[in-house]
Amino acid sequence: SYSVALTQSTAKKLFGTAALFNFLAGLPILLAGRQVSMLFGVPPPDNLLFTQIAGWAILLFGIGYWMEARRPGEGRSMVVVGMIGKIGIFLLAATHVVIGDVNWLFPTLAGVDLSYAYLFWCYLSRV
Repeated sequence: SYSVALTQSTAKKLFGTAALFNFLAGLPILLAGRQVSMLFGVPPPDNLLFTQIAGWAILLFGIGYWMEARRPGEGRSMVVVGMIGKIGIFLLAATHVVIGDVNWLFPTLAGVDLSYAYLFWCYLSRV
């Protein structure tokens, strides 16, 4: 059985990188939704409201992860919701790959979300 020592430093790195990942994912969606859609092989919507809401939500989760990085153990509920969200993103990405309406870039990035979901689960089982 593989075990990772859970230290304050490890938790800070885990949630600091998760925050950075969400900031790097959410900001372009919020500010350049049409270009991001095209990058993933998805026709951009005529109205960007829901795209911008998604980008904003991704940024908000990033803020939650940043808060957990600053004080590990205090945001357990946020980590649970984030883990569920990251699993959902991966499942949505996989579904759309099977349907054939996105290219492989999106599920590749969603694989990072799935990896974080696993690491969050490991973290939650130790705090």
